[in-house]
Amino acid sequence: MATSAWMHGTAAMRLTEGLVSVLKEQRPEYLSEVLANYREHGVFPTQGASDVAGLVGFSNAKLSSSKTRFEGLCLLSMLVKDSSSDLFQQHCLSWLRSLQQVIQSQAPCQSIQLAVSILQDLLQYSCQLAELAREVGLNSILGILTSLLGLKTECELAAMEGMRACMVYYPRACGSLKDKLGAYFLSKMDSTSRKTQEMACQGYSHLPCLGGLADRSVGTSRAEGWTNQIQCLLASANGILAQIYQGSETDEAVQYRGPGVELPFPHLDQTDPLLLLQLQHRYTAVCLALKHTLRADPASAVQLPIRPILNLVCRALAVNSRSTSLTADGSLRLLVLPSVHISSLEVLAELITVVRSGMVQYAAVIQRLFSQTLCAWTALPEANVGQQRAYSSVRVSVYRTLELWLQLVGASANVLQGASSHAELLFTHLLADIMPGAESVKLRAGLSADVVPGGKPGPRRTKQLVMADPVGASLQRKGDPGSNQDTCLSALKVLRRIIQTSGTLLKNDIHKRLHEVVLPLCVRLQQQQTSSIAACESVGGVSGQYSSALTRRQLYRLLLALVLVPSPCWPPPLTCAVSILSNGRLDRNLKVSSFCSEALIVCNSLLHPRTPSIALPLPPLALKPPPTPSVLSGPGPAPRLTLPTLLGGPAPGPPFPGRHPLSLGSNSLLGSLENHLSLVPGLPGQGPASAPGDLLLSPHGQPQQDPAGLGLPDGQRPVFVRYDKEEAEDVEISLASDSDDSVVIVPPGMLGADSQLDDPAPGSQNLLSAAVGAGANLPGGDTVAMVPSTAAPASLDVTSLPNDLVPTSSTPANSFPP
Repeated sequence: MATSAWMHGTAAMRLTEGLVSVLKEQRPEYLSEVLANYREHGVFPTQGASDVAGLVGFSNAKLSSSKTRFEGLCLLSMLVKDSSSDLFQQHCLSWLRSLQQVIQSQAPCQSIQLAVSILQDLLQYSCQLAELAREVGLNSILGILTSLLGLKTECELAAMEGMRACMVYYPRACGSLKDKLGAYFLSKMDSTSRKTQEMACQGYSHLPCLGGLADRSVGTSRAEGWTNQIQCLLASANGILAQIYQGSETDEAVQYRGPGVELPFPHLDQTDPLLLLQLQHRYTAVCLALKHTLRADPASAVQLPIRPILNLVCRALAVNSRSTSLTADGSLRLLVLPSVHISSLEVLAELITVVRSGMVQYAAVIQRLFSQTLCAWTALPEANVGQQRAYSSVRVSVYRTLELWLQLVGASANVLQGASSHAELLFTHLLADIMPGAESVKLRAGLSADVVPGGKPGPRRTKQLVMADPVGASLQRKGDPGSNQDTCLSALKVLRRIIQTSGTLLKNDIHKRLHEVVLPLCVRLQQQQTSSIAACESVGGVSGQYSSALTRRQLYRLLLALVLVPSPCWPPPLTCAVSILSNGRLDRNLKVSSFCSEALIVCNSLLHPRTPSIALPLPPLALKPPPTPSVLSGPGPAPRLTLPTLLGGPAPGPPFPGRHPLSLGSNSLLGSLENHLSLVPGLPGQGPASAPGDLLLSPHGQPQQDPAGLGLPDGQRPVFVRYDKEEAEDVEISLASDSDDSVVIVPPGMLGADSQLDDPAPGSQNLLSAAVGAGANLPGGDTVAMVPSTAAPASLDVTSLPNDLVPTSSTPANSFPP
């Protein structure tokens, strides 16, 4: 009766009644949408205590019956998410027991998956409440894990998701079942399902974090368990590589000699003709487990074996198609080789992510790995546009790892810097992968029997080029419009990252070659798109890699990077970029056109700055002869002169105040103040015999008064004289700026006696104001401290790479904080 009365209450209850009627239909395809719509109305948070209690009781009643269990689980998922903290604490333990009963009942996989999803939410919210978390850890976790371990094979993915939730939110409570969980995950690593293998590797990576202070495995701490698992995974990976590369490795290949032991994987039949495929699948699983273990947080400081991991990567990448024999099972080994290299590169990427700047000492080895792998997996250009190039997955993996390397260490990666052969090879591969393929028509020589105009046969028969196509001169071909887009996009990202991080450190030739490739490519793509728009074509008109909006936008990003980070000795393509970006606003894709509009604003701000830029040349210094005696040394008051007056121009109006004044020279004051306040060469009042770097100060006994009493004229900034910054006998003159280059140290004899410094004369201030108004200051500059990396070798060996890596520093860098 209470339930019936509750069901026919307010409008909110009417919505709940509609939800229940939908759930009775057992249509899971509409489940997520119906629940989202119900939560959108905000029904549950607005109900009173009696209504909430009725809804909880209704959900429990549905869960108790096997026929309505699915409806009850749907209502429970909404209750767990939207309930208050008090209601959650009150019913959490009972909800966990209900879910455990559902899991033990061997319900259909659909109900099991929904129950595990609710379990993840319950564990996530309960661990945030200390008292409730203690009760859950002591009374519920072990029973839930036991029920999950007993699930049938069809529900193994949902079971591992529930185990992982228990291990993440309640690691200490799972310590007693650590061995059982490890054996379960290890048995699932050989699964042919990619999702199951991934979930098993993720669960295995959390094993070192299980157990508390009182539950330690064989007396080892959590940090030692984490390091030991890394070593065991390395031993297993090297053992599998030895079987895959049997007969293909050189004598220089370094074997694993660490403390780890191989994991107890199930035995493989050595006579199976598909043994290499099984070993490759297992190697992928071990690399996944190694990657997720490196990513897991052990909550304590650990010792990370960098060199053994890097040796594993070098050993895997040292064997390539050129060093593999095609006799016996060599063809099958060559078939699985790309997958082995991709898995190894993923391990390298995770190692770089974890160690970050600690990997700089191996920069030369890492760069050689990139160039060596690209050279080993280089395919011939595609015969036709629209065909996928060979080895694209391996090259994409190399470029992604290289981009991550540049993103984390910046210019310290030393990529494309210097004259290394590896740098030149890497740059050549990058340019080749961003260039679209060209349409080609094969021609052959044939005899022409045409008659010469006029009806008279020709004196001789000449050869004429005709189409090789036997059916005619049709250029229609099939092709994949999205071919090679991933490789092109990855290469563009790497080039953009290189320019952003170390553009000013690259050789001028690299900038020049990039300009010669990027600028014509942008123009050609825009011409193709414009012609397609004019022809009213339904397709975008751009073929090949750049038919995707992602690659076109990345190309424009590379162009903007070339403008913002130019070479010190090669001008940026600013004018060309403005024209290209202006036309790029007409791109059919909104994201591409929006980016071109934003980039155009940046380029226009560089072309038309609000204040004079130090990058622009100054007008010629054509000084008019002064009508009066020297301004700086003449007696009596004199009008202050601004920079336009000194340059012979008209009297300036109110100028726009600038943060970066113009630098008019690099001369020194009296030859002893290098890198300080400089003067305009040929300034009136310096005297005919004075050198360009000399400065004649007016005597303090002849002050220059301001007859109008209007203060400083426009365009001049105040000068503040302070005496307590440097040595006791020096004077520091600080301009009105935040930069360090606006400070001038004046020797003690230049501003007069100490008595005059207490009350500076107006003439000296006028002089300094005139000098500041003339813009005589040095432009500021930041100094970038580069971290030296290991020098790259002079020669390249693309067939093998030494595995014995010698670090450049004796200090171990194989640890990271918790």
